[in-house]
Amino acid sequence: MNVNGIGATGYPAAGYETRRAERNVTGGKFSEQAAQATATLHGAEEGSGDIAISSWADVVSGSSISVYKTQDFDAANPVYKVKTWDKSGNVTEQMVDVSKVDPENCDTAEMYAYTAHLKESGKGSFEDTVLKAAVAKAVKNAEQRSAGSWSFSEKTDWVKIVNDIMQSEYQYGDLKGYMEWKKFLGFLEK
Repeated sequence: MNVNGIGATGYPAAGYETRRAERNVTGGKFSEQAAQATATLHGAEEGSGDIAISSWADVVSGSSISVYKTQDFDAANPVYKVKTWDKSGNVTEQMVDVSKVDPENCDTAEMYAYTAHLKESGKGSFEDTVLKAAVAKAVKNAEQRSAGSWSFSEKTDWVKIVNDIMQSEYQYGDLKGYMEWKKFLGFLEK
């Protein structure tokens, strides 16, 4: 069984095979845990004037994250508001200047703002940018969960994650997938 992204609406769910995810969830009972899990997908906040350009929810962790253009957004100096909610509803907010994001050392909020900006500025399609970041995050999450840790605020080398995914695609003979990830890597390398 695959969980597929809802790309047309801009709210991706990274593709995952249930049996693979079962190995990465404590106790190996993914189906049972997923049936009991809930996550709230946060979008625009009424009256704030902010525009939600990307939102994600992680059902397994119960967290969600949204990227917003604020009322005073300046395309010449793109700074996005990113809000992250944990499963208890506690919210963390940060402003992300995408010109200062280093894909080799940034957290999830910074990466999501960076890839949402790529899409918003027309440099790449939703599938080429935002969706690839969500899949890379799913790979990162699986690795962190199996190691017993998981955090939106942990700095990560996203270029390494993408290179690892590319290597897997190549080893399995998926040259089309390899080239799609290589295109994404081009967005990350400065």
